[in-house]
Amino acid sequence: MANQLVSKIAAGVASKPWWLKVLIVFGATRLLSFSFFLLFAEIQGDNYWTSARPGYFDFLNIWDAEWYERIYDHGLGGEPGYSRVLPLDDAGNVRENAWAFMPGFPLLIRGLNIMTGVEWKYLAPLTSTLLSLILALVLFKIFSLKLSESTSLWAVLLFGLSPAAPVLQTGYAETLGLLLLALAIFQLMHHRYVAALPFLVLLSITRPGMVAFAMMLGGMWLVRYYKFKRGQVDFPVLERVKLAGLTVVSGLLGFSWYLFAGWYTGRPDAYLATELAWRFGYTQKQQLVPVEGWFIATSYQFGPVLGPVLVVLAVGAAVQMMFSEPIKALGSELRLWIGAYLLYLLLVFFPQSSTLRILLPAFPIFGALAVLISNRSRGIKTAVVVALVIGQLVWLDICWLYASPDFTPP
Repeated sequence: MANQLVSKIAAGVASKPWWLKVLIVFGATRLLSFSFFLLFAEIQGDNYWTSARPGYFDFLNIWDAEWYERIYDHGLGGEPGYSRVLPLDDAGNVRENAWAFMPGFPLLIRGLNIMTGVEWKYLAPLTSTLLSLILALVLFKIFSLKLSESTSLWAVLLFGLSPAAPVLQTGYAETLGLLLLALAIFQLMHHRYVAALPFLVLLSITRPGMVAFAMMLGGMWLVRYYKFKRGQVDFPVLERVKLAGLTVVSGLLGFSWYLFAGWYTGRPDAYLATELAWRFGYTQKQQLVPVEGWFIATSYQFGPVLGPVLVVLAVGAAVQMMFSEPIKALGSELRLWIGAYLLYLLLVFFPQSSTLRILLPAFPIFGALAVLISNRSRGIKTAVVVALVIGQLVWLDICWLYASPDFTPP
């Protein structure tokens, strides 16, 4: 049955223009997630945000969507928005607060609210969903620079079916952040460095990770210079200067929200201390030690012996993946982005239930997965699709569905 369904879908879109193919394929993934949200809303009990069996839009505005809505409502000027005084517990440790969430997405929704009069509850999810369709078009254009049209379409489908993809239609900043990231990468792949800058500026106030982008750009400069010395590419002085300048600017942008939070609150570590508050219950630390979070998290979940072993195995698997043929097929820019972003996560991230969502910016991996299955049988492709759909159901059940006390945020 599933095999026949995949065949019918493929045949139905084959003759359409590229943009319509993408919208049909990715739109189908959004309709699937929509139906899953309705399904889980029917079994959602009374919770912190809603009553039992909430409506679709109420259900899409739980968890961290509440923080973004607070910023939308209050912005600068104190709790529950961006407060000048960080909230502290009885021991003087910083508690969770809005400074962990950047203002790009709530500012966009506020602007749209002024123009349309539509309230956050409806406007935030609808905007995210619309942006996700635009994102799909940009992802296709990125993949098609290196891969065939059919493989690129598969990559978009796999991304849309990935376990954490339902978040793309919620009141979260993920969709806007991914769209800005994809637009910047698309410009870089054409070596239009100045054109990438506006997207990076907006990205720096939307989602964390600009430091990873600066790492990618530095690697890109080195790769292009190496190829230039070997006579493989042209890398004129002006391009070298532009790429080096964008690298430096990206690095500075990576600390812009950190510096702004420090200036506004008068506490230099305001942003970092706020981010660390979410892991304090596990680490009991208010200092960031690179990589340490992975060992603390896995030791907590799997024990002091197996936990560190799993970290080493995961790093080894990631390194091996970076040298695999499907990853190489993506080209140096996308390969560098995957490597830089995974390294960034290794240095600063505390792995827990939100890991799959946090991995979404590594979207080129779905291009590599598409390459991997491109010449496989129809049965293999169907099995991958079914596995992803099941993964999405599991993610919604574990991460989105709320049952107090719940320690598995999406």
